[in-house]
Amino acid sequence: MSRREKLPKKKKSFIRRLFKWTGLTLLFLLIAIILVPIIFKDQIKEMVLKEVSKTLKADVTIKDFDLTFLSTFPNVTIQLYDTKVTGRTEFKGVELASVKTIEAHVGLWDVIGGDEIEIDEVHISDAKFDVRVDPEGNANYDIVIPTDQQPAEEPSAFKMSLKEYSLKNIEIVYDDQASDMYANIKNLNHTGEGDLTADVIDFATSTQMDELTFEMEGLSYLSKVKTNADVNLLMEFKENDSKFTLKENTFALNNFHLSLDGFYQMLKDHDQIDLKMNTKEISFKDLLSLVPSFYQSGYESMIAKGDLKMNGEVKGRLDEKNLPAWDFGLNVRKAMIQYAGLGSINNIMVDAGSKFAGGSNLDKMTLDVTKFHSEFVGNLIDANLKLRNPITDPLIDSKLKARINLATLGKVMPLAEGESYKGKLNADVALNGRMSSIESGQYEKFNAKGLIELFDFLYKSKDLNEDVNVKDLTFRFSPQNLSLEKMNATMGRSDFSMNGTIDNYLGYLFGHNKEDQLLKGVFAFNSNNLDLDQIMGVSASSTASAAPTAEPAPVDPNAEPLLIPENVDFDLNTSIQKLHYNGIDVNSIKGNVNMKEEVASLNNLTMNTMGGTVGLRGSYSSKDHNKPAIDLGYNLKDIDIQEITTHFLTVQKLAPVAKFAKGKFSSTLNMKGALTKAMEPVYNSLTGDGEFFTNTVTISGFEPLKKLGDALNMSKLSTQTFKDVKVFFAFKDGKMSLKKPLKIKMSGIDTEITGSTSFTQEIDYKMAMQVPKEMIPSGVLKAAEQGLAKVNGVVPKLNVASIPDVIPVSALVGGTVTKPVIKTDFKDALLKATGNLKDNLKEQGKEMLNKAKDSVKTLVKDKVEDVKKDLIAEKNKIMADAQKEADKVKAEAKKAADQVRSEADKQCNDGMAAAGSNPIKKKAAELACKEAKKKAESSAVKIEQEGNNKADVIMNKAREKADAVK
Repeated sequence: MSRREKLPKKKKSFIRRLFKWTGLTLLFLLIAIILVPIIFKDQIKEMVLKEVSKTLKADVTIKDFDLTFLSTFPNVTIQLYDTKVTGRTEFKGVELASVKTIEAHVGLWDVIGGDEIEIDEVHISDAKFDVRVDPEGNANYDIVIPTDQQPAEEPSAFKMSLKEYSLKNIEIVYDDQASDMYANIKNLNHTGEGDLTADVIDFATSTQMDELTFEMEGLSYLSKVKTNADVNLLMEFKENDSKFTLKENTFALNNFHLSLDGFYQMLKDHDQIDLKMNTKEISFKDLLSLVPSFYQSGYESMIAKGDLKMNGEVKGRLDEKNLPAWDFGLNVRKAMIQYAGLGSINNIMVDAGSKFAGGSNLDKMTLDVTKFHSEFVGNLIDANLKLRNPITDPLIDSKLKARINLATLGKVMPLAEGESYKGKLNADVALNGRMSSIESGQYEKFNAKGLIELFDFLYKSKDLNEDVNVKDLTFRFSPQNLSLEKMNATMGRSDFSMNGTIDNYLGYLFGHNKEDQLLKGVFAFNSNNLDLDQIMGVSASSTASAAPTAEPAPVDPNAEPLLIPENVDFDLNTSIQKLHYNGIDVNSIKGNVNMKEEVASLNNLTMNTMGGTVGLRGSYSSKDHNKPAIDLGYNLKDIDIQEITTHFLTVQKLAPVAKFAKGKFSSTLNMKGALTKAMEPVYNSLTGDGEFFTNTVTISGFEPLKKLGDALNMSKLSTQTFKDVKVFFAFKDGKMSLKKPLKIKMSGIDTEITGSTSFTQEIDYKMAMQVPKEMIPSGVLKAAEQGLAKVNGVVPKLNVASIPDVIPVSALVGGTVTKPVIKTDFKDALLKATGNLKDNLKEQGKEMLNKAKDSVKTLVKDKVEDVKKDLIAEKNKIMADAQKEADKVKAEAKKAADQVRSEADKQCNDGMAAAGSNPIKKKAAELACKEAKKKAESSAVKIEQEGNNKADVIMNKAREKADAVK
């Protein structure tokens, strides 16, 4: 065979071809993994932000954005970092959500070529949610724009097709001021799995919370309870029918474990409920884990025994008129509690329950505590309660008997180190009757009698600096009121006594509406000596050496403000002969404190202190729980400046110069503003004004005065004594400003001062000083006189005055209190005073020219004035006619707006009347009323604004027409 002859071509093996195409495929995927996030990252981010802005009425920020599918291939992971949702309008500046990481899993081909991106997984981690509802019912989570108000654009680029989601390390605060509910969840971890796009779904969830706190209407139902829940649901979705059936599930609240059987079904016109609590495995000790005082002190080693039966069932129809039936019961018999090394609490018996047959008449609900009994070390507690007709006319039948030697508490319960009790508590109270007897004033038909007495009570604790010693305390019950007949107590060197009455306590507990539930009280508090420094553990040396300029302690971000109850009306009349606080001795304190409708008011409080007298008045409002408000005023007479500055940091904020002043002063002040949740002033919110007067005050070491003396070469200005000073000041926008120019003498220099000091210590003042010739430094004065002599020698006929007796000098004082910046025109003022030759010649020439001009101007002026009068009259007529038309438009708009408001009021009244006495319907009617009024007010304001805008257009056109008249 010739070498040139072609040999048959060998075929490549299947294995080699497989490797080749596999390698190419892997290469393609590798390139896609690298390029897809780069190519589509900005596009996806723009889609996310567009979708958010289209559907939410809130400000949303995303610090960073990423796209990857290295860990979720073949799905793409969208990652949002440091996402914040901040409210507008009523909740402007409040962060509803602050989320460290949000992950969403979507399909690769959706990203590359799809018009719609399906989201099948969402994972949120490290987030805080601050959920609020204000007293008017406005919620900061109500941020989704209604569908009919969203822009008519293309459909959403995203579609939720969830099959899995998770929450990790979540903190939630829920503060509902309208319903008086509060919840706090810490370290929530939750997962959910199931195809949420299907009609029948097996859905599995798992939830863990480190702490769950729930409060409602002033009562704490759960306090920092560790919670776990694993719940499996069968969810079935049909047209007009959605049913949720509980499968395997467990709930754990601390050591309290239970499960639920049954279903919740949502039908077209009502809901159907059938749920039953399974508590077969619960022990008496498990139940006690829900009580903080037991769970948080030696719970693990505690022995708790007894027979426990517990049942709970909810079954029936739920709609606008009807509630389902329920039956809850708790029965404890022959129970005991014993902590390690201590005696036991014996013969514990509880028989309690609530039943309702279902339907619309909630008045048939019953509540019974037939038996509550315990014994320990010769002590006895016995109580019962029966409640019927709770909606229309509550029937109350209750008794309480207790006989306790408080010294024996430590024999059956673990007390904290250094904690002890002594004294005797006796209680024997009986209540029996209907609320209608109280409301109608027929007190003889309501049996309310008994006493609660405390004798020789002594409480010690390492958390208290002084022991609490109550010699005697007596509370007496009657149908009309609770009477604190006497209370006499001491703490260290302090003594105090108190008496008074609390009216309508039964209406407060069982009344039907807000007016019936108003709790009224009048008390008198008296003390011969009240040493608050000793009670709070503040030593004399620490108050004396405390640096007044020290920075305040860091503010607790979780601090809560002091909340004044809504439905109380309390008066406290105070008389304190001597009080010691913060190193200050205060004498003859008298005044009144009133608490009503979430406002605490201070009325006519007077005292003698700091060398003078003090009068105080004001109020503190907690109606906005997130931003309390203050309205305060004082009247001070002959107060020592150094004493008030040393003890009150706020004085240095308002008047930094006070730290460097000595003397006595009198002052008045009226101030309004807001506080933070930590009760710190929001300085930029403070507004008000006042006066300051002193006969004599000496200021030394004040840096702005020292710098002023340096700038003018007058060192004696650094220390000043002022007499008969009266300052009028006001503050607004974070500044304290002089309302009127301050006129004073500084070392014989007449000075007028205007300007302001900010609460952050920036200063901005202008000083107009009349400096006497004899106070000008000798070197400067000699140079000026030599220059004047030369001028007089050159132009002997020119009338050049000698240096005047007073030189006007301006000084600008800026910078801060500790680092002032001074600028003066001292040099220019001296040159001007020496009679500058060039300027004087110019002035003489100008005078002759002006005389010639004046004669011509006089001839023309008379004719011009006549024409001006006619033009002004025509312009005035145009504007007057336009004003009439604008006023008419505004009046019509206001009439239409008032009609909208009136219709909303009528709708509210009709809704409340239709609700009758049904509390559920009443609540629904109240919420509907609030929403209707809110919408009506919005519409009315819009109508009025449109009217104002039309009126403005009319007036603007008239001005243009008038301006064209020439």
